Amino acid sequence: MNQDQSSISPQTERTVGEKAIETRYVGYCDILGFSNRILSDFENTLEAYKEFGELLSSLPSKGVELTMYSDAVLVTSDSLAPVLSVVQNLWFCALVHDLMLRGAITVGKYWELRKGNHMLVASDALARAVMLERSVGIPAVVISDDIEIPDALWTLRFVSGPFGTPVLHFRDRNIVNPFNYMWGVSAHDRVSRLMNASPAHKDKYLWFLSLYEAVRNGRELIPAEVFARFVREGILKPRPTQPNQEF
Repeated sequence: MNQDQSSISPQTERTVGEKAIETRYVGYCDILGFSNRILSDFENTLEAYKEFGELLSSLPSKGVELTMYSDAVLVTSDSLAPVLSVVQNLWFCALVHDLMLRGAITVGKYWELRKGNHMLVASDALARAVMLERSVGIPAVVISDDIEIPDALWTLRFVSGPFGTPVLHFRDRNIVNPFNYMWGVSAHDRVSRLMNASPAHKDKYLWFLSLYEAVRNGRELIPAEVFARFVREGILKPRPTQPNQEF
């Protein structure tokens, strides 16, 4: 089994002033469509935004710091699993309001100083997360390739099903699962309506709907090399011959 990076404690490399430079997992998410809505319908969009904020404040966030400003959400933790969990809940909040996310999760150096109403942040992980988010042309929160996903998260796919794991592998990317047990068919229907209302972004919506179909049809959605290793080690059984059968 691979070492579970989500259990690694932050490493203090040195200090700047009174604050230590830590190693943290950083998730940076953009709420797609929010800026256009705030410009075209400020009052109604503000009410939805307040509800979004209330939902976020009610999320279990032990060991996680979450900051929201306009259409951007910053999630940081010294462990990977809590960041994945919060981002998965962000997806739920976004889809409730017919919004979608695009973002990235990275790991690296992080320095933060809070004084009164002010917060200073310097982080190579955040800088890389912002750059990676900008390069993502699909509605997904991708996980940087240099982050090793613990085996426990991949095997969770086969224990709890594709709606019960926070991470999926789809079309050569590791991504945060935007679905959950209560939010499968409804998410599909909402995104279908969004696509019909915004045909200019049809390709992006079709990508998301293809992901939904892969989840619904019981695709493994883990890297092929990881699946092959699990079979060799007896963690999983070989694929059945029947199509679309879950393990």
